[in-house]
Amino acid sequence: MRIIEWVVQVSLLLGALPLLFVFVLLPLLIYFCPHVMQNLFFLNFRKIPMTDYENVSANNVKSTGRSFYLQGICGHGSLSARYHDKNIIPTGEEMEESLSKEVYPVVLYAHGNSFDRTIDHRCQLYNVLNDMNYQVIAFDYRGYGDSEGTPTEEGLVADSRLVFEYLRKKVGKNLLIIWGHSMGTGVSTKLVQDLSKESKAPDGLILESPFNNLHDAVMNHPFSFNIEQTLIAMGFSPIRWMPDTLVNLLILNPLRSVGLNMNSDQRIVDITCPIFIIHAEDDHVIPAKLGRLLRDAAKQAERDVEYLEFPSNRQFKHKFIYLADELPAHVRTFFAKCDKLRHGNNSQRLD
Repeated sequence: MRIIEWVVQVSLLLGALPLLFVFVLLPLLIYFCPHVMQNLFFLNFRKIPMTDYENVSANNVKSTGRSFYLQGICGHGSLSARYHDKNIIPTGEEMEESLSKEVYPVVLYAHGNSFDRTIDHRCQLYNVLNDMNYQVIAFDYRGYGDSEGTPTEEGLVADSRLVFEYLRKKVGKNLLIIWGHSMGTGVSTKLVQDLSKESKAPDGLILESPFNNLHDAVMNHPFSFNIEQTLIAMGFSPIRWMPDTLVNLLILNPLRSVGLNMNSDQRIVDITCPIFIIHAEDDHVIPAKLGRLLRDAAKQAERDVEYLEFPSNRQFKHKFIYLADELPAHVRTFFAKCDKLRHGNNSQRLD
């Protein structure tokens, strides 16, 4: 009997360890070591070994393109569907010429946390946009992929601005749209807020699977490891039991002390270009209700915002919205509006 009791006690102890870590040790770790949590937020250490960053087609990008290097920031450009010959790699001069002379919009893509610009669901979105005759410029923030440095919110925004300013000089009269996904929506919203205040806003902003602010993202995110799916099935996040005062004290204030804010609902009110928010109802990482709250903040400020939510039976979750057959039609409609606002009746050809 004693052996059985001992086995039961050990089993209970082992079963409690993950909960102890998530509910107690993780908040304390954030409080005393906010830089550690900042790294866990960015997840830039998650990389796929032997990734070929040089060869765009090696990452399942259908259109031809090439890598670029801009003051330590690495990325790649893929051209419109007119350039599906992977055997032809354009020179840097040819890429820049295409950006300015081809009468097709240019999309600057800001990805979410973890991995880099070459991960499959991101490349599949590039393919969708290329098939629409849009040119895509994707890049890795500092510390991601083959880009140098250590990520911070301020640094990610600065990197995005560096690429944006470069493109602004190269695209000529073509539309320039910023597309952010997940964490990239926080980066993009801050960038476009800054640009709007300087009267330099892009022609449009697309926010895919966004959150409204860091507080709500933390309170709704499944911060756990092996027990993550169990907690999601139970319908709560590991720290949702904590009162706001404790959340601010142990988690948010330490993160803010190292410059991590991502308060998009406060920043979006200053944006002057059209905004298109896309979300999936079954998003298990950033719940769709956070996207709706961000939309509401924009509407209350009388911003030009549209919202599209895909029902849960489509099973797009957090990163598979590119699979929606109707996505290109919605994006074209949004781009046409942006084009009309920029050029009036002298609109460009967008398809």
